[in-house]
Amino acid sequence: MSVVGATGVQVPMVPVPAAASAATSGSASASAPASGSAVFGDVLRDVMAREGLAAQQAAQAIQSLAAGQTDNMHAITLAVAQADLQFRLILELRNRFTEAYQEIMRMQI
Repeated sequence: MSVVGATGVQVPMVPVPAAASAATSGSASASAPASGSAVFGDVLRDVMAREGLAAQQAAQAIQSLAAGQTDNMHAITLAVAQADLQFRLILELRNRFTEAYQEIMRMQI
């Protein structure tokens, strides 16, 4: 499902996957870690895909403004802000993963 803004820019409505409910709904069997990692991988892949889409939409909105096709600054500002937020989310995930990896490497076995 998607929503078309006043400028004609199509904004997709992507639901956030229920990673927590999918990970806890399975029984405590040997296949549970595999499904949990698959859900985590899917969530990560989805975040990366949405960031790419948000960046494309922001670039399209800026190009339409530069070409004089639109004068709706609200929609353009919103598209750029969404792309910025997605990018900051990915940076924060990278930072947290790096910190977790460094913490694991500091552990003594």
